[in-house]
Amino acid sequence: MAAFSDLEADFLRITAATVFCTATTVDGAGRPRGRILHPIFVVRAGRPLGWALTGRTPLKARHLAANPHVSCAYWSPSHDTVFVDAIATWVEDDAEKAAVYALFRDTPLPLGWGAEGLAGYGPGEWREPLFTPLRLDPWRVQVMTGDAYPAGDLTGRVWHHP
Repeated sequence: MAAFSDLEADFLRITAATVFCTATTVDGAGRPRGRILHPIFVVRAGRPLGWALTGRTPLKARHLAANPHVSCAYWSPSHDTVFVDAIATWVEDDAEKAAVYALFRDTPLPLGWGAEGLAGYGPGEWREPLFTPLRLDPWRVQVMTGDAYPAGDLTGRVWHHP
């Protein structure tokens, strides 16, 4: 198992360049459901941490209430891949909501949304009821770069939270 610092640069590069991931949740009966998410990941205290701006739809809320585990898969045509297994929680804290809003506003496009992209939430910005960020606390990250793919390395580098 690798230290997160061993794969941090590739993790941030691939997730930022790919922008969108396929995220899978599981319903109360154990059935998976895939969807597209647009998270931004940072590294805090040596660990990855992410947020996605997503609708708090009844289906997604039921899935996460039944099972908070989310799997996110990033893939690029160069075969750079990142797989993130995380615990997802809705952000309820006002200070964290404000920080997430600022992160998506201030991160350059296309990873960030800019002020124009966030304008749809309304004049109350992060205070609007429609603004429902999802926090992603990874417990496992796997990174594989495309240059390793032809050689048959399908494991890549894996980090687990202890």
